[in-house]
Amino acid sequence: MTSDDILSHAMMLSAANNLLYILVEGDTDCSVIDPHLNADVCDTLPSGGKSVVLGAIALAREEGFNRFAAVVDLDWAGLLYPKLKERGVFYTDHYDIDAMVFFREQNVLSVTASFADRKSLRSHVAASRYNSMHEIITQIAFPLGVMRHVSEKHRLELSLRDFPISAVIEEGGDSIDFDRFIDLVIKRSPRCSITRENLFRLYEEEATGVTDVRRYCSGHDLLVALAVVLHRKCGSKASKDVIARAVRGAYGCSDAKESQLFRSMNEWGLLNGKEMLSCL
Repeated sequence: MTSDDILSHAMMLSAANNLLYILVEGDTDCSVIDPHLNADVCDTLPSGGKSVVLGAIALAREEGFNRFAAVVDLDWAGLLYPKLKERGVFYTDHYDIDAMVFFREQNVLSVTASFADRKSLRSHVAASRYNSMHEIITQIAFPLGVMRHVSEKHRLELSLRDFPISAVIEEGGDSIDFDRFIDLVIKRSPRCSITRENLFRLYEEEATGVTDVRRYCSGHDLLVALAVVLHRKCGSKASKDVIARAVRGAYGCSDAKESQLFRSMNEWGLLNGKEMLSCL
């Protein structure tokens, strides 16, 4: 759907009620945001990607419609390009909505405990160089995030979408086999002509300067890595989708209260005379 399609659909819905509408990039965003909304005054609309969402908001503002806002993934805003300073446009607290829910650590540890064999989980963490499963998964996802950043920054057109993390996790289950990783990145990226040596150099230059590992981790990578490690090392039989839904479902009101995203949404609602969120 185009931005025009989304705006037309939203305007058709709004003509029949007085709700505020939050345009979001996809259904998973709805699954995290919806439980915390006051359904009597607002609703979410999945809209098919950031450019479509932002385009629809721009068109709405041109037409003078102010009952629509947008939640979009932070991605590389603030690192590679500026955040859009537009009233009613809100960014996720971390790279995307799934990274946002993953970095509420206690929720992830609770979900992990519910899917893992207790003895295997404890044994795996004890044998690791890291202090918790949460830290293990973050360190596995980090190299992929840095590589995504390098690709975007230098316009390398690396093929990193739906990257097969399971193929590059070390046997020990707490890190990436970097040689295998960089070889697979190049193999999957026929449109990229950079040499292995130069790609490694760009990666090292970027990774060395990182002060906040979490900022580079995408939710997809985090949740896939969690599912893989739980399956291989901790006795879990749950799929990635089941684990991802559980992590999203664990995001509660206490989490929303501490989220800049949810506070910003609520402030926008109050400017429109409505208390949007049910738990603030």
